[in-house]
Amino acid sequence: MGLRIVYGKSGSGKSEFCFSEIANLIEEEKKIYIITPEQFSFTAEKKLMDKMSKLQKNVAVNAEVITLSRMAFRVLQEVGGSKRTKLTKCGKAMLIYHILNSKKKELKFLNKSDENINVSMSAITELKKHGVTTEKLQEEIENLQDEYLKAKLKDMLIIYENFEKKLYGNYIEETDLLTMLVQNVEKTDIIKDSLIYVDEFSGFTHQEYEVLKELIRIAKQVTITICADDLNQSINPNNDIFYSNKITISKILNLLKENDLKLEESVYLKETPRFKTNELQHLEKNIYQNKIQKYEDEPKNIKLFLAQNPYSEIENIAKEIIKLIRDEKVNYRDISIITKNIDTYSSLVKAIFAEYKIPVFIDEKKDLNQNRIVQYILSILEIYSSNYSKESIFNYLKTGFVDIDFNDLFELENYCNKWGIKQKKWKNDFLYGITDQTKEKIEYLNKLRKQIIEPLVDLKTKFGTVKETTKAIYNFFKEQGIEQKINDKIKKLEEKGMLELAQEYKTSYQIILDIFDEMVLIFGNDKIGIEQYRQILKTGLKNSELGKIPGTQDQVIIGDVDRSRTHKVNIIFIIGLNDGSFPSVNKAEGYFGDKDRQTLKNDGIELANGTLENLYEENFNIYKVFTTAEQKLYLSYVSTDSEGKALRPSTMIYKIKKIFPKIQEESDMINKKYEIASPIITYQELLENIAKLKEKNEIDEIWYEVYQYYKRQSDWNDKLQKDLEAINFTNIPKNVEKEKVEKLYGNTLKTSVSKLETFSKCPFSYYLQYGLKLKEREELKVQNFDTGSFMHEVIDNFFEKVKQEQIKLPDLLENQEKIQKLVDNVVEEKLEMGRKYNFVATSKYKVLVKRLKRIVSKALKFIIEGLVYSEFNIEGTEIEFGKNGKYPPIIIQLEDGRKIEITGKIDRVDVANSENEKYLRIIDYKSSSKNIDLNEVYAGTQLQLLTYMDAVCKEKNCIPAGVLYFSLLEQIITSDKKISEEEIEEKLRKEFKMKGLILEDVKVIQMHDKTLKTGTSKIIPATLNKEGEIVESKTNGINIEEFKILQNYITRTIKEIAKEILRGNIELKPYNKKGQKPCEYCAYKAICQFNPRLCGNKYNYIDKKTKDDIINKMLTGQKGQS
Repeated sequence: MGLRIVYGKSGSGKSEFCFSEIANLIEEEKKIYIITPEQFSFTAEKKLMDKMSKLQKNVAVNAEVITLSRMAFRVLQEVGGSKRTKLTKCGKAMLIYHILNSKKKELKFLNKSDENINVSMSAITELKKHGVTTEKLQEEIENLQDEYLKAKLKDMLIIYENFEKKLYGNYIEETDLLTMLVQNVEKTDIIKDSLIYVDEFSGFTHQEYEVLKELIRIAKQVTITICADDLNQSINPNNDIFYSNKITISKILNLLKENDLKLEESVYLKETPRFKTNELQHLEKNIYQNKIQKYEDEPKNIKLFLAQNPYSEIENIAKEIIKLIRDEKVNYRDISIITKNIDTYSSLVKAIFAEYKIPVFIDEKKDLNQNRIVQYILSILEIYSSNYSKESIFNYLKTGFVDIDFNDLFELENYCNKWGIKQKKWKNDFLYGITDQTKEKIEYLNKLRKQIIEPLVDLKTKFGTVKETTKAIYNFFKEQGIEQKINDKIKKLEEKGMLELAQEYKTSYQIILDIFDEMVLIFGNDKIGIEQYRQILKTGLKNSELGKIPGTQDQVIIGDVDRSRTHKVNIIFIIGLNDGSFPSVNKAEGYFGDKDRQTLKNDGIELANGTLENLYEENFNIYKVFTTAEQKLYLSYVSTDSEGKALRPSTMIYKIKKIFPKIQEESDMINKKYEIASPIITYQELLENIAKLKEKNEIDEIWYEVYQYYKRQSDWNDKLQKDLEAINFTNIPKNVEKEKVEKLYGNTLKTSVSKLETFSKCPFSYYLQYGLKLKEREELKVQNFDTGSFMHEVIDNFFEKVKQEQIKLPDLLENQEKIQKLVDNVVEEKLEMGRKYNFVATSKYKVLVKRLKRIVSKALKFIIEGLVYSEFNIEGTEIEFGKNGKYPPIIIQLEDGRKIEITGKIDRVDVANSENEKYLRIIDYKSSSKNIDLNEVYAGTQLQLLTYMDAVCKEKNCIPAGVLYFSLLEQIITSDKKISEEEIEEKLRKEFKMKGLILEDVKVIQMHDKTLKTGTSKIIPATLNKEGEIVESKTNGINIEEFKILQNYITRTIKEIAKEILRGNIELKPYNKKGQKPCEYCAYKAICQFNPRLCGNKYNYIDKKTKDDIINKMLTGQKGQS
């Protein structure tokens, strides 16, 4: 009955010593236990089996690998203390969340329940593991002078007491197990007369020391292995890598002395048989020495690699592994990868190793909240918490567990995006956008809506206590056939060979059911809100990680430094050796800081190590990692992270270079290292080299041979030819073939002027929008287009009402209230007619309607002024060119016999008579500020009004008087000083003044504005001097001859555009006018990927020319496209 310490440095064979001794004693001893930490139990079991099978001995007889918690359960089963339910980490987290939430008002430091679950859990675990009871904590609070720490302890006491209160008589919590083991182990014969080997521990908690004391007292012999070079306490911790372990030795020796327990003769293992090469032996001796001894030769078994980034780092490792397997005939299981950043590297390793066909086991735990089944459950609760938000509904539908066809889901989402379906709208029939054409489709969408929503509404009615809610959710799963759907998914995954994901589905569903059981056990008849239920469930899921065990014998293992299962392996890759990782930046101190811990220690309450001790411990862990390999060690670090941020090397890199001054560092920083690895990877690298060659870079001669090899292989050659085409790919589109053009447009190009303008702005955009008819997904966004159309209609209906009621326009000028009343009536009538305006589906549409009424009323005052003070009268509004319109389509014949048929609509046509002549002007209402720019007319991007003007003038035999824009933008007047109503009116009049192009004729100008004798018109863009002559610099106009030139040019331009469309021109050539480019707001920029820096990507620049220069160019027949 005593303790024996087996010690030695890393690689000295401490575990091997124990297992060899066990093998020799196994048939003599009654019972042998090997106690290890949880993460090493699998490795230890395998090692024991291997050892026994070599000696042909039956391990199952009396040797067993066990953890302290498993031993505790076995003891409790024997003495009858295991009847209470075990509270898992998940249950503990849910319970603590509930306590934090319910005691929020009493807490000062921990009153944010969501953020402090882990902090509280860790603190309670730490207190329990170090034997600090609630009574001891209360006593400390009463005697403590430090008010800050006292307040922190009070918070912790509230949570700790409530936690213990809930546990008492109901549950066993993991941290209580060891205390119960200490109390009950003597009552059983489980460890009496047994040999116990305690292996792989780097330190012990207060509870574990108490267990050790009992084991030493009761067992025949206890052997502990410790990694240290002697048993004496360190004088200078900074110079002793074994400092932490020597503290542990000191505590064990004190424990023996205080309890009068026997210390047997210790075993010191001086040699390091693990290391099969001189370099690795030299590394172990010098890695943490102040005075290092340099290795004189170039190391062959230690490799150093500097990578551009994490991706190229993992790619290099994959190539090295392939070479090791192929050239040195090692097995995958002989290789381990160790990192400090498992989260950073996990997805990269999976993707790259899959390409290289390297089997890998990643020793990580997955967050269950990312699992599809979990997302399905949480999305249901999110629907209720968010009051049926659109996002929550579609998150639910997209989990793959709802019976809805993908195309139906797409149609439903499009409708909901367009009409803003959310919250209570889900519970009512869809009524928006119903027309004769859409009625059947919307009825079907309503059927889908009911199929989705009704079961969810019904489910919510069954919610009540935690027990009732959980039962209702479980029954809902059964009704929806979730278990069968999961089994079907598992089967499909297994058939595809995706065994890991299939296992994840199996495990996660069982974990979810276990969490539901635990929620019912803990909270049972408690009644809590849906959001709190959801948060508790999320907390439980977050603390129920999907741990894994290796699925096949022969695979590379990658693990984290702190929880790696690696014991000793032939070949080790240590990756991510960058500053901040090796060693890592100090982690958060936890709830108790270093100062708190020292104060408590002085008062006799010793908790876990502070940050300084943790640093010593981390250095020891790094030492262990660097001394794990038996044959080869590969070290790598990166120049930049995945986002391109520069990173510094770890101090360990400098240390390695100092120990091994002749080490050759390889890198892909300048030239990428290519290897002939596997057919797939070599093929990919061949394509990279061909791309390099295309860019006039030199490549290795071997790639010419590799190219010929793949070209000769029939199963590779087709792929090679296609990939070569891809390498030569540019984003410059080819013209559409003649046959396809005919299918798209036929012999008659049916179009509108605005579509032709789109072609001039960018031919490729025209092709996508009007040729292929690609559309953006519609969303409920109120745009100028939507409200603009509505305001146009209101103005049109306003004048119809004025005509019907025989109201004289001059009378309206004196009565703004009458205008407002008429506008209100028109707007209300239009809204009552139906739901075809999408802005009526917005939550604030009433506010929007009020604003639209205000804008239209203001605008109408100045529209009426423009009519009252002019000779022009409204000829018609909303006039259409088309088969059913007032005017026929505009038909233009091309030389080859094909036609252009142009349809469209004019907002307003006004006419005026003078001396046997009829003048015509066209007015376009715009929800933006717009003017006629002859430079754009010349470039073919502003043709609409002038085309309509030409067509109507020919139809009605009129003289063009002007094309004008009236802005419907809301005008806001600002002033530094107080201004009168008259001044405000005048400023508004100026803002609402029409812009555009008029006929430069004094008589016609005065027909536009009867009040104008001299000066600047308040209605149109014209100015007359004192003599009544036109001031050209302040008048935007052209004479009648220039109007004719303009009209002829527009006809020619339309023909040219049509020819290009029918020729299949889809050139990538957006316009650029003073830096304004259509690409900035183009819906198709992700498709064309236009970039002026790319070869062949050029703008069509619209230069600024004078009016005379433009007219002259039009007259001489020069094209406006550059």
